[in-house]
Order: sequence, then C-alpha cells, then structure tokens
Amino acid sequence: MKKSSFLLFILSLGLAAVFTSCQKDEVLNPEPSINFKGGSSYTSTDVSITAGESITLGINASQNSETKAKLKTFTIVLTSNNTPTTLINETLESNQEMVYSQDFVITFPNVGEVMLDARITDADGKFAEIGFKVTVTQAGVTVKKKTNVEFGSFNDGIGSFYGTNTETIYKVPEAFANQSMVDIIFFKGVTNGNTIAAPDDADANSITDFNLNTWTTKNKTRFITTTMTSAEFDAIGNVYQFPEFVEANASSKANNLEDGKVIYFKTQAGKRGYAKVVDLYTKGDKAKFDFIVEQ
Repeated sequence: MKKSSFLLFILSLGLAAVFTSCQKDEVLNPEPSINFKGGSSYTSTDVSITAGESITLGINASQNSETKAKLKTFTIVLTSNNTPTTLINETLESNQEMVYSQDFVITFPNVGEVMLDARITDADGKFAEIGFKVTVTQAGVTVKKKTNVEFGSFNDGIGSFYGTNTETIYKVPEAFANQSMVDIIFFKGVTNGNTIAAPDDADANSITDFNLNTWTTKNKTRFITTTMTSAEFDAIGNVYQFPEFVEANASSKANNLEDGKVIYFKTQAGKRGYAKVVDLYTKGDKAKFDFIVEQ
C-alpha cells in the first residue's frame, strides 16, 4: 500500500509538470500602444494658443504584439475644471483592429487651461493613454482705458487737442509744442456739429484759432463710425481683438456726433482704438469722451 501511494504521488507530479509546461507565459505588458504623430503640422506636447485657434492632433496606435488582442475603441477626452468632456468616441472597424491612424483638428473657443487625453482600448479591456495640456489665452492685444476725457473750445481752459499715447489734453499753445503727440482734435461747427478730427483734416485746418497752418507735423488719424453700443464698449476688458481697420471706409473726421456714439479710429502710429461719446453739453463747445486704445 505504501509503495502504491508513492507511485501515485510521482505520477501526479509528472502530470502537473506537463500541464504547466503547456500553459502560455503571462504577458508582462499586455496593453496596446499609442503615440502622437510628430512633425511641424501636429501638436504633441503642452502648448499655449489663443482663443479661437485650432491644433491638429495625429494618432498612431497598434495592438499588443504578444496578446494580439484586437483594437476596439478610441476616445479623446477634454478635461476643464475637473469636468471631462468626450470629444471623440470611435468604435473601430475591422480594417482598424490591428493598427489605427487618424488626424483630428480641434478648436478651442474658450479661455482657460484644459487637458487632452487620447485612449486606445482593445478587446481584452486593456488600454493605453497619452495626453498634454493646452493653455488657451484671450485673443487680441492689451488695451488701456481713459474715461471722462473733457474737451473744450479753443478759448476754454480745458483744451481741444488730445494725445492718445500720452492721454493728455492740450490747449492751443501746448498742442503746437507737442504736434507729434496730438492725434485727435475736437470742435463744434455749423456744418459738422460735434466733431472729432485728425490734425490733417481740412475742416479742422480751416479753424483760424487752432493755428494749424503753422504746424509742421499733422498726424493722420482716421475714423470709422461704428454700430457698437455703449454697453459693448464698456464690456471691453484689458485684452481685446480689434476688427480689421478698413482704410477705404475711413475718414479724417467723425462728425455730427451724438451721446453714446462709438467711433473706431487708427492713429498714424498704427494704434487702434475706440472713442465713446459720454456727454455733449447743451451749451458751449464742450464734450466728454471715454477712450480705449491698444498699448
């Protein structure tokens, strides 16, 4: 009996060894592979862009070379403020089950910091994931604001000349001494009514008391009347994307102004800005404006 038990034990060990040797070795890294495409046409690392811009994302993925598990799904998830949003959720076709290659163009309309994560998953539920950070900044240029700028007539103590760079009102003699700084002149006439004009404007030069005929530098500021409301003007922040300034639509003055009117202008130095009429006083040649000008 003892001898039989010993032989049975030996046989059991032999069968176990045979069974074990028939099993497949366990795959150490069974996940599929995924990579971003490189090159100047693609974005594959952390990037900073402006709102409204797009990036091109290129993906290469393949099944695990050992498990041969077929690729099943591909996703791109955008996470902002800890909230994930699925941008792409693809179930792969039969011709994509071994390898997957695709390009995506993604646009970012909103300012903020987001994460983009791309994931490939196979039939065994194994997945691989890659990603990078996208920092989206406000499109446009930095602007400066000057509120309640008061203009007067040539003989007022306020002054009729304004320099957008210095944010200074000049009287007649001061303006003559700072000709290169003067971008805008205010006057009120019978024909033009309340008007802002460039130093090279013909009607402004016809005003004898301004003495513009003695100036040697007359900046060519140009003006375009807009449909922008006062509320829209007031809502402009510290960064703003100015629209195209079409010179063909511009004039050397903006006349017959009314309270709340917003004028788009461009100085000879190339700085764009807006002038909003705050108050056109009922008596005298006086006015009050708010200005927004690019730095």
